[in-house]
Amino acid sequence: MKRSLTWLSSAILCATAFGAVSALFAAEAQWTIRNKARESITVVAHRGAGDLAPENCLSSLELTWGMGGIPEVDVRMTKDGHIMMFHDGNFARVCPNAPDDVKKSSVESLTYEEVRKIDIGSYLGEKYKGEKVVSIEEIVEALKKDNRRSVVIDVKKVDFQKLADAVKDVKYQITLTSGNEKDLADWADICGPDADATLWMGLGSYTDADVDKRFEKLRAENFKGIKRLQIHIAKDADGNLKPSPECIRARADELRKRGIEFQTMPWRTKDCPHAETDIEFYKQLLRLGTMGFGTDRPDCCYQAIDEFYAESPEDWNIRDNIPVDEVAVQGHRGMGNEMPEGTLETFRAAWAKGLIPEADVRMTKDGVIMSFHDNDFQRIIPDAPEEVRKMGVKDFTYEECRKLDVGAYKGEQFKGQQMVDLDEMIAALKEDPQRLIFFDVKQIDFEILAKATESVHPQIILASPSYDQIKTWKKFAPRSKAMLWMPTTWSGTPEDLKDRFDVIKDNNFAGLWGLQVHVVVDDQGNVKPTPEVLRYCGTELRKKGVIFETLSWKNGDKYLTYKTLLDCGSASFATDYPTETMQSIKDYYEEKK
Repeated sequence: MKRSLTWLSSAILCATAFGAVSALFAAEAQWTIRNKARESITVVAHRGAGDLAPENCLSSLELTWGMGGIPEVDVRMTKDGHIMMFHDGNFARVCPNAPDDVKKSSVESLTYEEVRKIDIGSYLGEKYKGEKVVSIEEIVEALKKDNRRSVVIDVKKVDFQKLADAVKDVKYQITLTSGNEKDLADWADICGPDADATLWMGLGSYTDADVDKRFEKLRAENFKGIKRLQIHIAKDADGNLKPSPECIRARADELRKRGIEFQTMPWRTKDCPHAETDIEFYKQLLRLGTMGFGTDRPDCCYQAIDEFYAESPEDWNIRDNIPVDEVAVQGHRGMGNEMPEGTLETFRAAWAKGLIPEADVRMTKDGVIMSFHDNDFQRIIPDAPEEVRKMGVKDFTYEECRKLDVGAYKGEQFKGQQMVDLDEMIAALKEDPQRLIFFDVKQIDFEILAKATESVHPQIILASPSYDQIKTWKKFAPRSKAMLWMPTTWSGTPEDLKDRFDVIKDNNFAGLWGLQVHVVVDDQGNVKPTPEVLRYCGTELRKKGVIFETLSWKNGDKYLTYKTLLDCGSASFATDYPTETMQSIKDYYEEKK
């Protein structure tokens, strides 16, 4: 159930064009998790769901994976150099009936074979008798069985280089976590800047002053190596949060703007002994801006998240719920009509403007993946010889494609722009982890594309009109996102759209980050499908945490179009007119002043 940005994640879309405006509306649009796609919420099961099965055992890991969560495991090293999964400094707590010499032992004081002989499951009942301390090799093998699985590794006493070597084959399924920010910086130095890592803090004892002091230090270090940050939240005897709601909200906003996932963990103390099962506690933290959880009870956490989404108010509107600088806008074919389609220069311009560009990807005759929309070159290279114009990317080699000028048709200022290849797109995404890109796949095997883009999966949104295609893609790239687009307005009735939409709804929108509806808005603001159908779609999508996007095929450069769609509950847009679209969104928000 990872990860992501904008209301999504892994990171947040910062629409720089609206930066100054966002401050005007900060008090009105209080971000909550409903602004993020439900499928990308992180739920980390503390000690592998240790309250539901023996902690740090394979049974607890399998239980958490079965729920869709991410188990957290603690790792130590035996005296003969094996990395093992165990939390405590000795075996006394989880082996209460063992001989004293065993209870007093630590993983570090024993060999691998000695550690493996210890039963760490019986303390929770006969059902778990015989559970063993698990090795890092066993964890890796379990991850290899299903690429949708991931695991959070909390380092106790372990050699980082040895750990990195052990998990290199499942690198993108691993998140390192520690209470020491230096550990995360060291991990990033060893594994590279794309290594996933979480800093945790608090243990239920942090005051506002403690948080502020810690954050001051982190800012000075530019949060090096930190992709996620988790604060443990407790309650005092009167039920007041510690740290305070104001502190939690402020840190949530700050981290979101930095593209760092903010997590909280309801922390049990003597004043709050049942924090891990308190559904309202989770909901309170969701309202304060948490983007994920650590928990001893993932079952209760998921119940709270599901209930929270389902409680989306009927009078929901975009201005009161999504900050203006976080309204996502997709640049159709890169930047719509403003620049040449799908070139690297266009993608960079889109990101600079705060857009998510779309790239149509195809494969050359010699197997190189390129960005190009059309089946042939007729429209984009009108001055080429006729035999060239009739051909397409699949008929040319990579080198032949790179010789084609795909910018000149848009004007002299774009002359010389080339098709961009997949490696260049990946490199550009890695320059900034907050960048996202839509991929509309034309003629490429999904498995090949998924393997080639593995290092940037959280930054990719696959766009397709086929739900079956999306399901196939998600098998190969579970950390990526996917948007289903529904081109149902060129013919048929609004009821046709609703019927098709309900089929997806009956599948619980599984695997979808977003759903896009193509619409037509006429000169008077009349919309097809009807406002009622669009509001229905938006309401049902919000209840399940799926982004509702629209693309208007007519009057896409008019304010009236976006006012109509925003009033209907659209929370994201694809457009051929990005400048006009973004200005219209800004104007719509300013109407409320």
